[in-house]
Amino acid sequence: MNLVTLTGVRGGGGTTTVAGMLGDALHARGQRVLLVDLNAADLLRLHFDIPHRDGRGWVSSAFAAEWRQQACEIRPGLTLAPFGRKAIEDSGVSHLLRGDDFWLQVAPDLGADYDWVLFDCPPYPNRLAPALRFRSTLDVLVVHPDIAAHVLLAQIGLEQTTHVLVNGLDSARQLACDVVLDWRFRYGAQVVPQAVALDESVHEALAHKMPVTQYRPAAVASQAAAAIAQWCLATFPEPV
Repeated sequence: MNLVTLTGVRGGGGTTTVAGMLGDALHARGQRVLLVDLNAADLLRLHFDIPHRDGRGWVSSAFAAEWRQQACEIRPGLTLAPFGRKAIEDSGVSHLLRGDDFWLQVAPDLGADYDWVLFDCPPYPNRLAPALRFRSTLDVLVVHPDIAAHVLLAQIGLEQTTHVLVNGLDSARQLACDVVLDWRFRYGAQVVPQAVALDESVHEALAHKMPVTQYRPAAVASQAAAAIAQWCLATFPEPV
């Protein structure tokens, strides 16, 4: 089983969107995928038409073994464990701080059912799940190619298993292209070869409550997600 942690260098970078479409793209390639939302905003569910009023969410599980009762099967082989913000609103108590420990307890039992587990993590500076990132096969930083992200990325630094995934690249903007070129020079193979181009279909897909890979498979962003999924399978062919 491969564990993937996805984190934005700041909020609003599209990490949740990337997690949803990458998970869907891996599933389309015959992989058994579990998506886990570690964000209290609980937005990953919206990409799979699970409304806020649906009270399911792993955060309401008293014990690690109970998470399956709170999960949502999107399709056979594709499962979402939403955060469960409604449970917090109803109880007034958040268990977010035990999220790292909770999923480390769950992880040993996931390999029989899933090939890939993708964690949508909170962005910097409140990046949680350090133990999960340490255990992950692939630690992904999702970044927009702009100067602010360039500075933040330099401040954060890259760990050995960390890769940079460029999201929202507008090839008509020279500065954006220059930033990406600099990252490829600085970080080399730690930059995911395929960037996700700016694509209005991504926003349209969310309005239709589905990942862009389902809404418009031929869209530029969908093709990028397919290429990244293929890169994941080629780079990490055997579960670790």
